[in-house]
Amino acid sequence: MKISFLNIFKKSIRKIKVKKPVEKKGFVIFQIDGLSYEAAKKALSLNLMPHLKKIIKSGGFSFEKYFTGVPSDTPFFQAGLLYGNNDDIPGFRWIERETGEEIIFKNPESAGRIEELLAKKNRGLLRGGSSYVNLFSGGASRSTFTLSTFSIRYLFKKKVRNFDIFVIFVFHILTLVKTFFYVFFEALFEIGERIIDFVKKREVRPEGFFPFARAMSNVIFKEIETFGAIMDISRSVPSIYLDYIGYDELSHHRGPYSFSALRTLKAIDRKIYHIYKAISIAERKYDLFIISDHGHTPSTPFLKLNLNKNLKFIIEDYIKKDGTSIFEFDTGYNAVFRRLFLYAGDFFKKGTCNKIFNKFFGRIELRKESKFDERLSWEIDKIIYIMDSGPMANIYFSGKILRMTVKEVEKKFPGLIDMLANTKGIGFIAGISDGGETVIYDKDSGKFRKLFDFLNDSGNLNLTIKHVIDDYKNKEKMNGAFLSVERFCKFNNSGDLILFGEYDGKNIINFENQMGAHGGIGGEQNVPFAVWRNDIPFDFATVNNSCKIYEFLYNNYKP
Repeated sequence: MKISFLNIFKKSIRKIKVKKPVEKKGFVIFQIDGLSYEAAKKALSLNLMPHLKKIIKSGGFSFEKYFTGVPSDTPFFQAGLLYGNNDDIPGFRWIERETGEEIIFKNPESAGRIEELLAKKNRGLLRGGSSYVNLFSGGASRSTFTLSTFSIRYLFKKKVRNFDIFVIFVFHILTLVKTFFYVFFEALFEIGERIIDFVKKREVRPEGFFPFARAMSNVIFKEIETFGAIMDISRSVPSIYLDYIGYDELSHHRGPYSFSALRTLKAIDRKIYHIYKAISIAERKYDLFIISDHGHTPSTPFLKLNLNKNLKFIIEDYIKKDGTSIFEFDTGYNAVFRRLFLYAGDFFKKGTCNKIFNKFFGRIELRKESKFDERLSWEIDKIIYIMDSGPMANIYFSGKILRMTVKEVEKKFPGLIDMLANTKGIGFIAGISDGGETVIYDKDSGKFRKLFDFLNDSGNLNLTIKHVIDDYKNKEKMNGAFLSVERFCKFNNSGDLILFGEYDGKNIINFENQMGAHGGIGGEQNVPFAVWRNDIPFDFATVNNSCKIYEFLYNNYKP
């Protein structure tokens, strides 16, 4: 059967119709990924977001901060918001104990697997709606650049429209030309900023492919999702969720208050204006929620404090080659491109392409199998696997499929916990006791203590926990923050040891080589913002878990 772009275009146009009636109110979630409440206030004060400022000052909208929970990561947040369940999602990367597989949220396979598990428990919030540039689809009918529905292995099996908006976007000549123009200037900005960084000797995250990622996140994704959302609003789609990821990417790369990161907010603010304008003239009435999923705490890489050694080499130096294999996830963009190559390879190995693939790429496949293992074998006794998520790291020990207690870890590797606790950059270490309770290591006594026993002993707190406590104005909010830590530490898929980066009240230590951090606790990473209409009977200030947002939206908009 002959397939042409014209046929695809016509088919896409036919699919964009929405069933009537449209009397029922819909909602639009406009997410600015990684923008903390304090950073949003800074951007407003610098007039970088004039359209958002105008909306807030109109008197019809509230602007408030809330608590995102631990781990302060997008997978945890979006699982709660889109499915009302973020149990057992311990970061951006982890090891699934049932299978021993890596779950990594730059891997479509991982996102697809987790969404399938979530969808079995609760109904997705976006049924009949649209998802753009998210990690999960939420059951949306259209998912454009949504990670969970973008896997080569499942892409053509799912009854989800992924490309129709993209095809229409390509045929919209003026928008396409404007996008290429923006990509060109974004590349010039990146080159110019790299030169300035070099001259001024500023620290940046070393990523060779970052200019490409920057163009994708700051321009291409942003233009396509805005174009698609405006079309969805005009055709009365009941629910739309957009995630603008440009600020988050540049915050990791250069810091949350860098010129580069803050400059992206001007372009995002223009998209707020276009969406707001489209809503104001739409046939269906919409409630608009402008939110962030977490913030960024300015960070210093762990490597800088430890002679350019990461956790893997710190542990290797201590155990002195006793036959234990230690793996630490490669967090750079090279790991992402390596995985993309492997997914493409998996696709081309099917059918008639199999012989060609084996002939030309067999050697690469063999090299991959010998150097890169995506599964932790619990049966092998001596493997340590470190999964970094910004200023938090999950550490897994093989030999037992069930979580090891801190006593079992100490028995297996005597003195390792104390060594880590006294390593520069590690704020505190958590785990579970024999009774399944969350415990914190007290390096003064050399023993683990129950979390809240430790917190109530004000004279014996380490500096990181003291600074975290100081972030909260009252005891109720402080207890809520540490209850979130306690819940996270009890997740089945959390590490046998959980390391939290040292926090001094302003800056946090990052186990990844990044200038902005989120994933743990301490500072702005846990305090996102929300803007919503005053007449909506919901207060974001009371939110301490995104599941509460799901509960409100699900009950009031009935997907």
